[in-house]
Amino acid sequence: MLREYIIAVSFMVCLSITACTKKSTSEKNIAAAAPTIPSVSGKEFVTNLEKLGYFKYAEPKDLDSLKATMIRLYDPTNELVTIWDDETSLPKDYRLYWCDSEALFEAGGFREMLARLQPTFDRIGLKINVTSHIEEWDAKNNWLNHSVTINGSNYTIFKKFTGIGWGEAAQTFADILNNELKLQNKEDRIYLIHGGNDGRIIFLNPAQFKYIDSVYNNKEWKPLEVKEWCREMNITPINVK
Repeated sequence: MLREYIIAVSFMVCLSITACTKKSTSEKNIAAAAPTIPSVSGKEFVTNLEKLGYFKYAEPKDLDSLKATMIRLYDPTNELVTIWDDETSLPKDYRLYWCDSEALFEAGGFREMLARLQPTFDRIGLKINVTSHIEEWDAKNNWLNHSVTINGSNYTIFKKFTGIGWGEAAQTFADILNNELKLQNKEDRIYLIHGGNDGRIIFLNPAQFKYIDSVYNNKEWKPLEVKEWCREMNITPINVK
């Protein structure tokens, strides 16, 4: 009888533990599936960005509409937003640009993108003097050579490269400009967002990036450091120096 009682008690204990485990697992699943609640409101987010100097490149006349749009469309699970000038297509914050990686990879894409960013270079005080730019496509061997000399520094973008290099084009472009920003002691760096035809680049200083990174949670659409972006996009980085 004692033996049967012990077995019965043990069985009940096991059932109780199993039930608790299932409940705990279920609660974790429910918690994981719950929608993310923004840690700050859109108004607070934009106010904090302003304190960090995010809007210092914008024209004073555009500040109210720019901040209002960012508050209205604020969504930490999606992407950071801006507004563009209808005539020039420039971002009115002079930070967040479209960057079509396909166009960047094609012939002339680098020079075209550099020209597009010139208004921000002017605001930052970044000097970009291109003295050599070589794009060679070898049809026989099916590879691409692409190099550029900026401010006396030689950069290799592609060397005997084969295949489609959309991701690599964005990576090398960002790394080259970040090196120039560093050499010229500028606080801003370029961060990459998404990719392909829907790619973007954004100019941020470390404090701005850290704050945005702490609020936005979708790695597919938030600014990322170049190395992290490469990991997310499964891109093997090319050493440009």
